[in-house]
Amino acid sequence: MFKILKFQENNIFIYFSVSLIVLLGLILRFYNIGYENLWLDEIFTFWVTDPNLSLTETISRVKSTEYIPFLHYYIIKICNSFFGYDPIVGRISSGVFGFLSIFTVSSLCKKFVNNKSYLLTICLASLNIYLIIYSQEMRVYIFTFFLISLSLIFFFNLYDEQKSKIFTKNFFLFSLFMLLAIFSHPFSIIILGSLICFTFVDYFFFKVKNKKINISLTLISIFTLFFLFHYLKYVSLITDAINWIKQPGLKFYTNFYFSKFFGSRLLGIVHLIILIFLSSYLWRKIIYNKKIIFLYIMLFLSYFVPLIYGYFLKPIIFPRYIMFVLIPIILIISILIFYIESKNLRRFLIFFLIFINLGNHLTESTFKQFFNEREKFKPDFDGALEIINSSETSNIILYREKENKNKPDYVGQVLFNYVQTIIKNKEYEINLLNSNLENYTEKVWNICLINISNQCYEPLMKINVLNDTILEGGIKLSLWESKK
Repeated sequence: MFKILKFQENNIFIYFSVSLIVLLGLILRFYNIGYENLWLDEIFTFWVTDPNLSLTETISRVKSTEYIPFLHYYIIKICNSFFGYDPIVGRISSGVFGFLSIFTVSSLCKKFVNNKSYLLTICLASLNIYLIIYSQEMRVYIFTFFLISLSLIFFFNLYDEQKSKIFTKNFFLFSLFMLLAIFSHPFSIIILGSLICFTFVDYFFFKVKNKKINISLTLISIFTLFFLFHYLKYVSLITDAINWIKQPGLKFYTNFYFSKFFGSRLLGIVHLIILIFLSSYLWRKIIYNKKIIFLYIMLFLSYFVPLIYGYFLKPIIFPRYIMFVLIPIILIISILIFYIESKNLRRFLIFFLIFINLGNHLTESTFKQFFNEREKFKPDFDGALEIINSSETSNIILYREKENKNKPDYVGQVLFNYVQTIIKNKEYEINLLNSNLENYTEKVWNICLINISNQCYEPLMKINVLNDTILEGGIKLSLWESKK
């Protein structure tokens, strides 16, 4: 591992300590990764990545139900083809990208400064609870985070190139990974905008004109415009999917989602104060390092663009959508700490940050799960199916009333597919009904997600409710019997 990162330090204690933190980061990303069932967004991802579907059918499902571009779903579909159609496969793929991101972010740090700050970066990335959480979810966000960090590595490789040849390896790799990031999530365009702004700053303030960078950014921008034309056409058909987002209030400006990114309001405030303190205390060093200026551009635009869009058009900002803002936050803190001349202050901040990020896990399920049963925040389908499997009747239905008679009930379809997969994989003796109950005369279990709506619908036929059970994660399990 250290050979890959080209560690130059010869302090065995540093080697050992960083190794343990990286190992802990690995364990926390994969331990109990399948403990909880999927939540609804993950269930949609699972549904559209069925390897038994043709490519056309998969694309059709994505266009009908998702506002995220196709790339991530295609990656998961390939994984499902190789390793089997199982929910754990998609989550493990996220865990892999999450773990690799530790190394890409720390390697990116080495492109900015040639000191030991990347050691702190690798520790903060390993321990960051937000990155750990989304490394255990079958969604696109950690994948996009990984692609953005990788694209920035090759951007600064290209920026530092002395070769006169334009179409170099770094030119192609930066262009490729930047486009892949944009094709994975549209918010990645903010990073492209940050890089374009950086080239303007570099030209007007530092009188640097980089032909290779300009050509690459121009080509990426052209492809991005074609992508947006296609993307906006189909995402407009499912705009209801993101109508739940609200524009942040004044409270947002007291922590800028730092409480989410670092696990608690206290840790969020601590990291925000450290970031502000270092930025104001070391501003003279910052303005003479062009690359660090880029981090501030990226930090600013990651918040500014979606906020302004929300004020003038519709709200779109949400913590996980701008997860990549953790890249400049972690890098700025790590780099600037090593700019501090006082060794005592520098050492204190390093150990303090590692200590509080490590200690934060003691209050979270990430550590508690090693000693106690972990609380379930996502729908406990396994618990419901275990009850049904050991009961007097094995028949279940996922009864829903269609909210719009003119549109397919996609929620019903994805739930049916997911529950059916669990039954098959666990080899339960359960019969999942896929029809109405109008002429049904036997007892039947109904599973309802009460966190989707405030009510669970009952069929048109008259029924007696023999049993109601509320399970973890917002599942209501009911036993119905038709009235004679």
